[in-house]
Amino acid sequence: MNVLITGGAGFIGYHLGRFHAAQGDTVHLVDNLFKSEGRPDPDFDLLKQEPNVRVHLLDLTRPITGLSITEPLDVVYHLAAINGTRLFYEIPYDVARVNLLVTINLLDWLRGRAVGRVVYTSTSEVYAGCEAVGLLPIPTPETVPVVFAQPTPTRFSYGTSKFMGEFLCFQFGSTNKVPVSVIRYHNIYGPRMGQKHVIPEFILRAHRREQPFAIYGGGETRAFCHVEDAVAATHKIALTPACDQQIVHVGNPTEEIAIQQLAELVLSLMNIRLPIEERGRRGASVSRRCPDTAKLRHLTGFEAKVNLRQGLAGTIPWYVARA
Repeated sequence: MNVLITGGAGFIGYHLGRFHAAQGDTVHLVDNLFKSEGRPDPDFDLLKQEPNVRVHLLDLTRPITGLSITEPLDVVYHLAAINGTRLFYEIPYDVARVNLLVTINLLDWLRGRAVGRVVYTSTSEVYAGCEAVGLLPIPTPETVPVVFAQPTPTRFSYGTSKFMGEFLCFQFGSTNKVPVSVIRYHNIYGPRMGQKHVIPEFILRAHRREQPFAIYGGGETRAFCHVEDAVAATHKIALTPACDQQIVHVGNPTEEIAIQQLAELVLSLMNIRLPIEERGRRGASVSRRCPDTAKLRHLTGFEAKVNLRQGLAGTIPWYVARA
């Protein structure tokens, strides 16, 4: 196979690239390498050295020029985006702007090219407004209406931009006769996911012995899915014709856990005792998040295999070693 992955130096993009490289596929990784933030990245350096991996340093917020790929692409995985819950609040304009531009510019570049499938990776954040109007069943199926009551909550910077990306990709596919699948990831975690998400934040703050150990929305729940499962499911979707023009959830509904319990589990696995202090919910946050993955199972036969304790046992040492 010949695959292109935008955001190829990012969290899921890196793991997906490594997966395809191990399969012997030709892998084109497109990224501006912002995620490294100037720090050494030995994991990505090893991936770059694989003979079937090509790295293309590009800023996708600008029209694409100089991307010298002439052969047909079997799958284009579009993962490039600004992500990280803290950033939704801190730089909402940049989050929305970048996420829209990278999608528009990629689709413009793909127009007229031979492409077997576009897989656009979206997010469970599109459901952030459903709960307020009583439209969020748990587990949540793909058929739930997406609601943004008003454009003012800064947390919606990510969810609205990704939802618009879904629309753009579907319309691109319909207009240009290209199969398109949309994945809504639900709380993917694992090694090398950066530091701006709840699990790595908890690990690093516990490693620093922060006291008190502050948490926000301790009663809220999330169903976490390990990146190995997410990559395997993403690959299955890319290869399944029945996933054309479909929105599919990728997550692990068996691993729903309250944020308070997550903090306690991380501290326990690290053999650290710290007082936990609840500081209230963040604005526009969702009290429960757990996907219904029956559609994924029906279309592809895939089911997640890595439980949360197992996944954390492999994630914690990775972060501690690099702290």
